Amino acid sequence: MTLYEGYEFYKSVQGTKYDVNDLEKKEKLQEFRNNLGNFTDKIFKDRHSLLALEKGMWQNSGNFTKYMWNRYKYKDDNSSLVIYFNASTNEEGLFVSIGLIDNKLSELEKINSQKIYDYLEQECKKINSIGFERKNTGWGERVFSVIDKENFETLDYDDLIQKLKKIYDDAYKKFYLNQDNNTKNRVFNMFRQSLNQILFGPPGTGKTFNTINKALEIIDSDFFQANKDDRKALKDKFEEHKKAGQIEFVTFHQSYGYEEFVEGIKADLDSDEIKYKLEKGIFRKLSNLAELNYRKSIATIETKKDFDTLFKEQILDKLIDDEKLKISTPKKHFFITEVNEKTIFFEKAEGQTDHSLSIRTLKEMYESGKNEKIKGGLSVYYEPILNFLLENSLFDKVDEEPLKNHILIIDEINRGNISKIFGELITLIEPSKRIGAEEEIKVKLPYSNDEFGVPQNLYIIGTMNTADRSIALMDTALRRRFEFIEMLPDLEVLKGIKVEEIEIYKLLEIINKRVEYLYDRDHTIGHAYFMSLKENATLEELENIFKNKIIPLLQEYFYDDWEKILMVLGNGFIEKKDISDDIFDYKVNDYLEEEKSVYKIKDKFDFSSFK
Repeated sequence: MTLYEGYEFYKSVQGTKYDVNDLEKKEKLQEFRNNLGNFTDKIFKDRHSLLALEKGMWQNSGNFTKYMWNRYKYKDDNSSLVIYFNASTNEEGLFVSIGLIDNKLSELEKINSQKIYDYLEQECKKINSIGFERKNTGWGERVFSVIDKENFETLDYDDLIQKLKKIYDDAYKKFYLNQDNNTKNRVFNMFRQSLNQILFGPPGTGKTFNTINKALEIIDSDFFQANKDDRKALKDKFEEHKKAGQIEFVTFHQSYGYEEFVEGIKADLDSDEIKYKLEKGIFRKLSNLAELNYRKSIATIETKKDFDTLFKEQILDKLIDDEKLKISTPKKHFFITEVNEKTIFFEKAEGQTDHSLSIRTLKEMYESGKNEKIKGGLSVYYEPILNFLLENSLFDKVDEEPLKNHILIIDEINRGNISKIFGELITLIEPSKRIGAEEEIKVKLPYSNDEFGVPQNLYIIGTMNTADRSIALMDTALRRRFEFIEMLPDLEVLKGIKVEEIEIYKLLEIINKRVEYLYDRDHTIGHAYFMSLKENATLEELENIFKNKIIPLLQEYFYDDWEKILMVLGNGFIEKKDISDDIFDYKVNDYLEEEKSVYKIKDKFDFSSFK
């Protein structure tokens, strides 16, 4: 009997009552299921660990089922993604499909299932050899293609499965893998972030301000997306995670070193005698905390299978191949002969029939782990079935603790001596070298001699002021291991702010064009200096900004070259006064200039040139 002939026979009997004595039907259906399994195993062979996860039965609860299936996925894959080969008696017929195992979705998969299906549908429709469609049927949502009798023999299954496997792999990378594409650490994160990133740009462009957004996007992306316009909510949530130990903040400076960052020997100031002790630095403390969580998240405990799954595997499936299922007790045995939706029928060893047990009662006993509800003669039958199920119940591996991302924020990262501070960590922070990655590396620390590695759930966010030090001068090793995100003055956030007809975004635009002409883009002025005007759009506040922030910054940029500062601001801010050499009684021409000028910041500013 060919596979398609078996399928036609299966369709003809579906929905009818299963009779254990009808050996002809039983043998034909068993042959069809075996042929279907062998056929799909063959076309999935050598697909890089795509293995059969489950082969659906053709009989359940005394009836022939509406569909059978073989589903395939990666052996070590903890997602619900799966490729199916189905035989259905509905209009679909024989078909191949890709989708999610609906009854095993994680919470995040439930939230994002439509995005996953949108992607699967989009990619499957690019397969030209066979048409795919998306449909929600009685067996769940799938993206599938019917294999009719005409193309069953001629279809290029090798090409088809290769293309489906690529879609599977791409979907996995897009929706399940962390940024480093490490197959051992499956982190479902729809808003993926680089493990190491530096926000860089001129002063006042919101680099430190945006570290809060970045941190929350990594730790709690759902909260961030829902509240990204509510600064107070974001700040409160940031502080909450900081108190919980998931976020640490440090500022680098010239005297900051490896001993403060990783570990070092320090004097014990609490001791009456001079003693020294090993002290962990901020990076090692946070790494240890993140690694502990990472280890707990992949540590697993065995749990009982749910009753319905176990009952199907240990009783219903075995009744398919055997007319009776023998259950042994310490003194004797009995046989389960038939099962319907509510009842287990059994035969005593002596041959007496017409005895039954309640599946619901058995389920309650299994889930409670006790048989106290059963009194009298039937307990001697419930108890051995319960023990039989419990013996085979351990199967699920469940995470003890959810994986949590941890963040180290390094403000002014370029002001420290990177090589001195990071030491050997410069290699360990690479995504491919982190704990659990394919090329995991651990080193022995110089002071403690402990083995140390960097976990994959520790993110590093640095900020870098390009006016202090050019990115080109950064340590080359650091630049290779970080993703750099440029942050420039954002004029859009200043639009709508006016102070006595002065449009602030235009004022800053003019100033920055002049600075860029005289210096470079890295020394422009950030929008953050003017943000206080949103709440207090007064001339007094604007003058305070220029007097206390803008002019001192320009003095630093141009090394007190007041002529350049005048070119940037115009005459409305700086007063220039020429000094004559007639102040001297005795003159030496070598010390005299043809013209000498002094500069003074005006008491009252004139912004008219910016209107």
